[in-house]
Amino acid sequence: MADDFKRVNVLITAEQYARVNRLGLNLSGLVRDLLDDHFSGSHVTISLSRRVRRLYDQVVSNFGGTDEDLEPYLAEALDRFLEAKAREIQQMRGRLKERK
Repeated sequence: MADDFKRVNVLITAEQYARVNRLGLNLSGLVRDLLDDHFSGSHVTISLSRRVRRLYDQVVSNFGGTDEDLEPYLAEALDRFLEAKAREIQQMRGRLKERK
C-alpha cells in the first residue's frame, strides 16, 4: 500500500498547524481529502462569512438538506450573478461608446 503514496513537503502557517493538532486531525488525510474534492469534477469549495456558514450548518443539520438539495438554488444564484455582471458590462460598453 505504501507504493500508492508519494511523500511531499507542504508549507502551512503555524496557526494552521496548531489548529490541525488541536483538533486531532491527520494532516496527510486532510490534504488528500481536499485534493480529491478539488479534482473530483463535482465538488466545489467556497468561502463563506461566518454568518452564512452558521446558516448553512443550521439548514443542513435541522432540515436534512444536502448539497444536492441546494444545487438548484446555487444554479439560480449563479444565473442572477451573471445577469448582474452582464448589466455592468453593458453599462461599461455604453460609457465607452459615449467617449468615441
